[in-house]
Amino acid sequence: MNPRQRRGALLLVVTALGAIAVFLAVVVYVGDVSSRVGPMTQALQLTRAVDAYEPIEPDMLEVVEVPERWVPPTAVRDAQATSGLVAATALPGGSLLQEGMLVPRPGVQPGYREVAIVVDAETGVAGKVAPGDHVDILATVEGDEQRPPRSEIWVSNALVLEVGLPRDVESSDAGGNFGTTQGVPVTFALTSNDALRLAYVESFSVKLRLALRGDGDDQILTDDDLVFQAG
Repeated sequence: MNPRQRRGALLLVVTALGAIAVFLAVVVYVGDVSSRVGPMTQALQLTRAVDAYEPIEPDMLEVVEVPERWVPPTAVRDAQATSGLVAATALPGGSLLQEGMLVPRPGVQPGYREVAIVVDAETGVAGKVAPGDHVDILATVEGDEQRPPRSEIWVSNALVLEVGLPRDVESSDAGGNFGTTQGVPVTFALTSNDALRLAYVESFSVKLRLALRGDGDDQILTDDDLVFQAG
């Protein structure tokens, strides 16, 4: 074997040894990663961001493979377990679902009634009120010989169950002139007494508005806070 052949053979041996070394390094690395990560398992992940109290639909979910050691015991693994549930709070896309993230849809508890009214789309809701929110229901009332015009909170801290889509609503002003405005149907959970109050003020008020309460605001309003009138 001439010197050129010996160099070629040596180069082949070195190349083969290098390939074996790389292979062994990869095997060791994969084994090390596997020992650290552990076995894989399946979990449910949101495909997009979800608003608070938004119903969880099948197309919002995807099954992903994740290390089992990274998945909490409360992780939701079955899409059927989300049926009829809503997000307890706003959730970003890519979140792994856990039991505490989902709650039953807010509904009517014993002693309460579902009551729906139509409020002005601009001044009544303005896109800010969503299911699960709590609101005060305000009404502007025309004056009479005994009392001047005034604004009153007729129902305080009402739970919103549903907010519908805007629709055309025919109305009339004090002069009997008819017009069309945009209204939004809103459904509340109210006590029987508050349901009666709302039915009354809806019939006789000039305008209804919703005042959105902040999260956790359950302040009980005093009588002075409930009514405003000029003069």
